[in-house]
Amino acid sequence: MLDRWKNGDQSAFEALYERYAVMLLKKAYEKTGDRETAREFVQEVFLELLERKDRLEIHTSFKAYIFTALRNRVLNFIHRQSIHHKYEIFQETRPAPPSNDVESYLSHKELTLQLSDAIQQLPEKCRQVFLLSRGEELSNKEIAERSGISVNTVEQHMRKALRMLRSGLQRTILLVGVLLFQW
Repeated sequence: MLDRWKNGDQSAFEALYERYAVMLLKKAYEKTGDRETAREFVQEVFLELLERKDRLEIHTSFKAYIFTALRNRVLNFIHRQSIHHKYEIFQETRPAPPSNDVESYLSHKELTLQLSDAIQQLPEKCRQVFLLSRGEELSNKEIAERSGISVNTVEQHMRKALRMLRSGLQRTILLVGVLLFQW
């Protein structure tokens, strides 16, 4: 059927689409959990086939080819989501930039010092992992390789570090808020 389509039979392409689109859609939805994203990926796979029709060389079965194309899109999607999640975590732990007034500047400076102290209070491995992640902006995989530990262990250290920092900083923020309110 693929050869018929490549030789100009448009109905062969439509038959390929009808045969595989639902299977691809189910697999994409299973992996992404989002119907619209799954539809986009299936459309992209078939659109790429149309665009590359004259240059298309499939060395495996057609089914294996399109499922591999779909898998690559899903993996890229998951990778982008992971980066977005890491950025959100970073934003949660990052102190707000100081404004122009002296009071805000001093509060920011105090909070920065408290954060630095809180980081120093972390267990050694947690602190090392946190600093490699936030200070040197290394991925969990890079931290694991550099530290000689598994990616899972890196993730556990990060969760522990963030939990401890949040807990310690919440007390500081409450105290600063109470002091500012009394003024």
